[in-house]
Amino acid sequence: MNSCFRNGLAALALVASAGVALAAGPSGSAPTGEHLNLTGAQRHEIWQSVDKPAMKQAAPAGFKATVGEAAPSLIKLQPLPSDVSKQVPAVKSYDFAMVQNQVLIVDPSSKRIIDIVTQ
Repeated sequence: MNSCFRNGLAALALVASAGVALAAGPSGSAPTGEHLNLTGAQRHEIWQSVDKPAMKQAAPAGFKATVGEAAPSLIKLQPLPSDVSKQVPAVKSYDFAMVQNQVLIVDPSSKRIIDIVTQ
């Protein structure tokens, strides 16, 4: 009986630790559904640094940008300008797209929208 209890506790601890690891997300990226917690000044810096007319794309039919959702494959992602990465290090490893008058910050490995910056 005592060994069954001990084995059950070990199994529970193993399952719980796996859940914590999954919730943390891939190394260096925000968990799905979370924002980057950018300040207003950082958002302004991103908005000002992106060349909006040159980068603006038409949104695929029915697309509504939502944090945590995958960016459609029709949307062309680009690295953020180096001056943005210097001013806002939190976005250094992310790509972006300008769609529907919004700057989408996207994790290039998962294609998930990590944050949305508007004017």
